[in-house]
Amino acid sequence: MTTYLRDERNRLGLTQQQAAEAIGVGKTTLLRWESGYPIPSDKLIALSDIGFDVTYVLKGVNTPSAVLEPTKTDLIAVPQYDLAASAGGGALVIAEHPIARFELSKRWLEQHNLHNKKLTVVPVRGDSMEQTLYDGDLTLVSLVDDLADAREGVCVLRFDDEIFVKRIQYDFKSKGYKVTSDNTAYSSFFVEVNDIESGRFTVLGRVERVLQRTKV
Repeated sequence: MTTYLRDERNRLGLTQQQAAEAIGVGKTTLLRWESGYPIPSDKLIALSDIGFDVTYVLKGVNTPSAVLEPTKTDLIAVPQYDLAASAGGGALVIAEHPIARFELSKRWLEQHNLHNKKLTVVPVRGDSMEQTLYDGDLTLVSLVDDLADAREGVCVLRFDDEIFVKRIQYDFKSKGYKVTSDNTAYSSFFVEVNDIESGRFTVLGRVERVLQRTKV
């Protein structure tokens, strides 16, 4: 069961922390399950609700309808999660499981060095990143497990229960982040190292491309 549970989590593009939060348990509990401890039936149901193929978790056999497979061999299926990256005042995270999928050209992903990255589609909310991103834009985001992989650029961030898309720059001296908006009407702020270490702040992913523009 341990390998199967981890396989399903990886298939869905979820970190251990994201999967644990989505079903209301601690990361340590999920780690125990992935190391072989039995999973309570109510949590199996919760895993199923966020997209896990429970048959595979228990038996190592896929349920055909549960596999995120592209319709053609030259396409890659990229999920969209039930969260909104706010470019303005913030948006509460409702859940972090796939609610839709997009099929992207495998060749296009390879050309942009994105074929080996964990990708998701995130909509933008608000106007603080204009003229770079607009309210309603759909962005292609590469998820990161290590903050060292996203120290600068336009990124999707979580601070407490809010999701933002902002421009960040890591400060090696203070080990914090300067967070700015491309819309000069919004003030910048600095994230201290204690907010990172306490888990209040994290970088979820890097904005790689805009898939769909709301403004031309």
